[in-house]
Amino acid sequence: MKQQSGSALVAALCFIFGASLLTMAVLAMSKYNTFTVRPHIEMQRSFYISEGAANRIQWLLAADRQLHSVTNPGREAYEDYEYDRYIADGVLHTLDYYGTPVEFTITDANSGIDFSSRSWRNTLRSFKLAYDTDTDFTEQIDLLEDLLADYTDSNDTITGDGKELAEYEAENKRPLPRNGAMQFREELFYIDGFTAIFPPDKYGILSSIRLIPPDNMAVLNGRPNVFTADKFTLMTYCDFEEEEAETVLEALRIFQRDRINLEDQLDIDLLPRLQTMLSWQESGYYTVNIRPPAGKIGKRLTFSFQGFGVSGPSNERVRYLQWLFY
Repeated sequence: MKQQSGSALVAALCFIFGASLLTMAVLAMSKYNTFTVRPHIEMQRSFYISEGAANRIQWLLAADRQLHSVTNPGREAYEDYEYDRYIADGVLHTLDYYGTPVEFTITDANSGIDFSSRSWRNTLRSFKLAYDTDTDFTEQIDLLEDLLADYTDSNDTITGDGKELAEYEAENKRPLPRNGAMQFREELFYIDGFTAIFPPDKYGILSSIRLIPPDNMAVLNGRPNVFTADKFTLMTYCDFEEEEAETVLEALRIFQRDRINLEDQLDIDLLPRLQTMLSWQESGYYTVNIRPPAGKIGKRLTFSFQGFGVSGPSNERVRYLQWLFY
């Protein structure tokens, strides 16, 4: 009887020990799932918040256009108003969307370097003129010009160092080339060496390049917008030295963060060239960038559209030039 009691005690202790291990494993898995599921849920929630905020921002912009028929981006004194202004100048705004803070900026969709079918040749030629002493760069531009010519023309004749169907097939890139006008900006990723000259931003977007809208949706032309200019744009279009371009970029960052106008920051040597060579006006087409506040988990949303009035968009339908979650 004593031997039987001892055996039962050992079995009971083993059972308790095993149950303890299972309990610890369940607790560990529960804690692990808390860390992994919560970010996933927050990301999904931010998806719907961004969509709702996008709709509200469009109406806030419409209301601003109703109150102010004329706007002067970069010259408006925000402190003169008892309410926030919504202008295509890249200024950072914060929106309380049903208790959830959302940050966003509004810029002009007519921004960036123009590589549309009607303008890419003139764009590249202007770069060659601006950097005529930099032979390495001009050689890259010449190669890019040949590649774009073959990508967009309707024949199979190779232009200089370009590529046609046979070359793309040899690289397993069929059905390239398009042999027609590019239909969207991201086709430029297909052009060899393009991103070496015009790299995408940290999110993988060609934000320095102007949108190429689908046929008949919009015509985005003219000079690049000052509020979205990068260093290359400033040095090319305004003939700034690198140090001057950095000074302007810092002034833009201060303006878009603290709302101190460029005219109050830049000296008389820089400001006139900015005002002459780049666009300061709104085209009527807008790009909105929505993001969660710093330190918060969430998706980003970038979309572009044609502005409308307080009566709503034409045919009660908003047509987007781009709609991108990332």
